[in-house]
Amino acid sequence: MRKRVILKPHLSTEQIRERLYGSSNGHHASYWQIILSVSLNPGKATAEYCAYLGISDTKFYRILALYNEYGEQFCEALQWGGRRERRCMMSLQDEQQLLATQTATALEGKVLVAKQLRQAVEQKAGHSVSDDYLWDLLDRHGWSKKAPRPQHPKAAQVEDKRELFKKKHLNS
Repeated sequence: MRKRVILKPHLSTEQIRERLYGSSNGHHASYWQIILSVSLNPGKATAEYCAYLGISDTKFYRILALYNEYGEQFCEALQWGGRRERRCMMSLQDEQQLLATQTATALEGKVLVAKQLRQAVEQKAGHSVSDDYLWDLLDRHGWSKKAPRPQHPKAAQVEDKRELFKKKHLNS
């Protein structure tokens, strides 16, 4: 069964062609090419359009859905990844301010512990956050984990034996 593709008449074919030729961004030009192909050849199956244009059906449906929803401004609505402010718990500026207060605490000589950072972030965000969010937050702002090298629990006993050995054999 063929799935029919419907293109809303936001722009005429000539206006779409002008947008295609006037596009300075190659990706946007390819999107206008998809829309132009559908407007010039209505009634074809999705597979035919995808084979002709050399694209996946997912991309085809996504571009047409955005065009049908936003019209000629659909290129501004395109987001293929990255950090989206409306989905974030805090904006980058809020995160920077929060980490600036933590930096001041750390510069006073106090140790910054994840538990304290979690409490500050949860208070600012208004709900609980995961460990991954905390690590991503620190990574986004260039922080890294700095911790003293761990010591073996019996290291003190070994150090005592070493000192005794030095004392005993130093004078011989």
